[in-house]
Amino acid sequence: VASTASPVGSPVASPTATPTQPVWLRVSHKSYRGLGPMDTRCDLPESLRTGAPEPALRALALCLDRMWTDTLAKVGVTYVKPEVRLIRAQEEAACASLAFEWGGIYCYGKNVVNVMIVDGEPAPWFVLAHEYAHHAQFVGAITDGWMTRPHDDDMGRRSELQANCLAAVTLRTVLPEELEDMRKAYTAAIGVEVKPEQAEEVAAILRTHGSWAHNAAWMKRGERKGTVASCDTWDAPARQVS
Repeated sequence: VASTASPVGSPVASPTATPTQPVWLRVSHKSYRGLGPMDTRCDLPESLRTGAPEPALRALALCLDRMWTDTLAKVGVTYVKPEVRLIRAQEEAACASLAFEWGGIYCYGKNVVNVMIVDGEPAPWFVLAHEYAHHAQFVGAITDGWMTRPHDDDMGRRSELQANCLAAVTLRTVLPEELEDMRKAYTAAIGVEVKPEQAEEVAAILRTHGSWAHNAAWMKRGERKGTVASCDTWDAPARQVS
């Protein structure tokens, strides 16, 4: 997600299955069925919300680490904190993709969350939560069999839609206004005529990240139910993840 004003999905470095992967990477997402709503208690003072983006995002990162540590511990998974890079140029990312502009990227295998900071714009709260969700997918095996299957557009959409849903789970009581802004941005993009020079890029985003309507719907579901299981895009029918 590039910003609250531009609902453009964030790419991830494609994972590659290897024989050395720990066994818990193949734990089914069904292990999370019994978990209740995620504890989203987090104190973000108003001074942080309206101040410089770096300390604000660092504070939210600590909250996200705590949330995911507690949640994954309930299913016997030891959470590993990611490195967080707050950058101002794509080249500063741990796995920079220069093919098109992005607001955040997660580097699988390197455990690095990269978030773009743009001077003069609000802190990209949702971008950070989204990339953290990708990290949780990886270290917590929430992606189910993704690690041992070829990465295609369908899997990409399911992963990205789940990351948006999980981001909503973690932010639902911390920054509900941010979620509302994001949903409005996705909803506003539905049916908007795309400029010819942007057609190819937008088509690629929709193909790999899901429709604007489905992104908004999965976010709403995560916010409403607040559980990891509510974000199970892997068992969802194709019509819900197109």
